[in-house]
Amino acid sequence: MLPVHPQPLAPISAWFAGPKAENGDWFAGAVQRIVADYYAWRRNYFPEDGVAVDSAARHEAEGFRDEFDDRLIELLARLKHDVPFYSPRYAGHMIAEQSLPAIAGYLAAMLYNPNNVSTEAAPVTVRLELEASQMVARMLGHPPGGWAHLTSGGTIANIEALWLARSARYLPLVVEEARRHLGLARTEDTGDPRVRARLLGLTASAAFRAYERLFHDAADRFGPGPGTVERVQSAMLASRFHPAQRGMGAVVSAAESSPVLLAPESHHYCFDKAMDVLGIGRDALVRVRVDPDFRMRPDDLDARLREADRAGAHVLAVIAVVGTTEEGAVDPVDRILAVRAAREAAGLGSFWLHADAAYGGYLRTLTLPNRAGLGEPRATVRVRGTDVELPVHLPHGQACDALERLGECESITVDPHKLGYVPYPAGCVSFRSNWVKPLARQHAPYIAETDADPESDRRAETIGVYVLEGSKPGAAAAAVWLSHTLIPLDTSGHGKLIGETIRNACELHALLENYPRLLRESGGESAAVRAVCLCPPGSNIVCFAFAGAGERHLTLGEVNTLNMAVHRRLSVQPAQRSTDQPYFVSRTTLSGAQYDRETVAPFLTRLGVGADRYAAEGVFLLRSVLMNPWYGQAKRRGRYFLSELVAELYRVATEELAALRPQARGGA
Repeated sequence: MLPVHPQPLAPISAWFAGPKAENGDWFAGAVQRIVADYYAWRRNYFPEDGVAVDSAARHEAEGFRDEFDDRLIELLARLKHDVPFYSPRYAGHMIAEQSLPAIAGYLAAMLYNPNNVSTEAAPVTVRLELEASQMVARMLGHPPGGWAHLTSGGTIANIEALWLARSARYLPLVVEEARRHLGLARTEDTGDPRVRARLLGLTASAAFRAYERLFHDAADRFGPGPGTVERVQSAMLASRFHPAQRGMGAVVSAAESSPVLLAPESHHYCFDKAMDVLGIGRDALVRVRVDPDFRMRPDDLDARLREADRAGAHVLAVIAVVGTTEEGAVDPVDRILAVRAAREAAGLGSFWLHADAAYGGYLRTLTLPNRAGLGEPRATVRVRGTDVELPVHLPHGQACDALERLGECESITVDPHKLGYVPYPAGCVSFRSNWVKPLARQHAPYIAETDADPESDRRAETIGVYVLEGSKPGAAAAAVWLSHTLIPLDTSGHGKLIGETIRNACELHALLENYPRLLRESGGESAAVRAVCLCPPGSNIVCFAFAGAGERHLTLGEVNTLNMAVHRRLSVQPAQRSTDQPYFVSRTTLSGAQYDRETVAPFLTRLGVGADRYAAEGVFLLRSVLMNPWYGQAKRRGRYFLSELVAELYRVATEELAALRPQARGGA
């Protein structure tokens, strides 16, 4: 059932509780209705059954209830020391407000405690998960005929995508050996290295067509029915190239070619974990260089692919990152697709393209149904009580070029619990083709019927036997479903929110880099420090570091020490009360193990430090994720939180520089 969106759509301020719980009273009433409705449901299920907990038993429980109240008070008090993610003062990690529909959906379904591993354990929320996942898949650009489901998060989603990319890569070899075993026509000699190399370079769609044809040809020869399906499946399991059955070591030996995974330097660490879990090995992860904006370089991708060709390796998959966790950068998916198309045209084979859009997938709402644009490249800021018009560097059209081609990736990961503003845990993985389902199927008689052919698998409206996870909270599905039915995943709804967060990041970027000049022009003292941003925002994340201003030159070690001190001052430390902390930022590190020296050299130059110590020390960065939806609303009421944050950052950095180099007090 497709969502029907209210017209006109409510403003963004209605979607969240508000930093001062401005919508709290109204939503508290909704929560009360949810709880009352749930207990009414329990009372009315066969009411003639009578009570199990009678009045006498309830009286006997008074001591437990007193203890419950005491412990609940303690828990609520302890939770008050949590981090105020909802506040515009928080500009740290990838977490902010949760949408009210998402909270309501999660709470409502949580009371029923459904387990989406099977339709028997969750007849309602499995359907909600499938509907919610279809909404997300459409947002990402995947056409009908795909397969999407929720996960606990991006790590599991990415591992699952590579798990099935691995199965799809060896599928043509498995199919050819099964055809030979069954005595079917049109088999190829998988003992010939040239044949193996060609089959390992087939497109995913060609591999799936060969898989489908195998079952059709077997049915023509042996007759349709479960017996033929079982015969084909047995023949496939007998193949030397079946990774799930034989293991990767045996498959690599039989193929006489090693798999490699190509990912940008900016990839998430979960891909190293995935290479370990899948038995491929972290050494097989090939890093592709990124440009100064931390986007994958297509020319270097082509070079790494050619290196793999010369080494006799085969490409398991290529990873494009859409919204890097450190920088928020969007890899050029359109140009990566062009590299693939050129290789296919030249007879060099294809590759599975997976997009890790765990953070940035929801950026695509800015392009649906058409590109929304980000408005004028300027913002009003406030410095020492004076409003100033400041030019801002908005992301250019290359990001939209990439986002518009996102649906051509074979698989995509996205996290509703990040820019979807849904409670944890809620990740999602979407596949362009539902032919991955029969490849993933596991036999679990208590979850679903075990006998199934590929066509039945493709049509099946169940989840558990096709996914890596076992138990799955149906509450997460209800949260995603209710939020996305009420807040459209396009420019009329979610895109407005995403666009505002990007503009906020661009404003913070401009403020950080221009604050010394703005301070000087407003009659203030010359700044002792200067903030240097890693790159202009590619979405809504800003990474930066403080260095000395003027003649105050610092070594790389001193720069790192200075910024570590600033981070300590603007984050919650052990034994510190979060309520005493006025502003928050997070941190990250550029290390030689991840980023090549040449990649970070331009940034180090702007910091005023040499690159000679980079490999040994890395670079400590401050990081702000601008997910909070309240900056614009607050500014309209005369409160400039981003300007205040920058002033606080400069104040703290100046104090820490003086502590680092006492002579700086005298201007030396």
